[in-house]
Amino acid sequence: MKSIIYLFAILICLNSISVGASTKMAHEKKRHSNAKKSSQFDPAYLIEIGYPSITMAINAVKERKDTIIKVNNKPFGWQERSGPWFVVKEGQHIEWAFTEGGHYAHPSVIKRIIDVGSKSYVSVDMAFRCEAPRKDECNKLLGEFKEVKTLILNVYRKKFITHPKAVPIWKGVDSLE
Repeated sequence: MKSIIYLFAILICLNSISVGASTKMAHEKKRHSNAKKSSQFDPAYLIEIGYPSITMAINAVKERKDTIIKVNNKPFGWQERSGPWFVVKEGQHIEWAFTEGGHYAHPSVIKRIIDVGSKSYVSVDMAFRCEAPRKDECNKLLGEFKEVKTLILNVYRKKFITHPKAVPIWKGVDSLE
């Protein structure tokens, strides 16, 4: 009887070791598979300034043939906020906004991908660089752009995306144009 009890105890110990090892292996496998998933992305959707300085960015964007320059214009969605701006439209969805002299956070640039044309998807992604002498001015400008991003999302969600009961989600500003 004692030998059966010892044998039973050994089996329980081996089983717990086996379960612990397989649990650890499953956790490691899951961790590695998550790492692969999170690091995979489509480079076409990566937004970054892409130039080492704001001066180089503005010069490069001005020289391109596929951009539309909007002098003395405000960035898309800009409502009663600071200026002056130099805005460049690149393709259908990309906008560059450069501060000009006299702006409190000059020199700064924001590059945004604004995709607001579908029935189920509204997206605003942005990259920001500020070389203003005071960090609080950069933070203020970034805060303004975050407010504008929220406004754009809300306006276009109202326009394109409705509540399941067909009620518009947003009751604020109707247009940003």
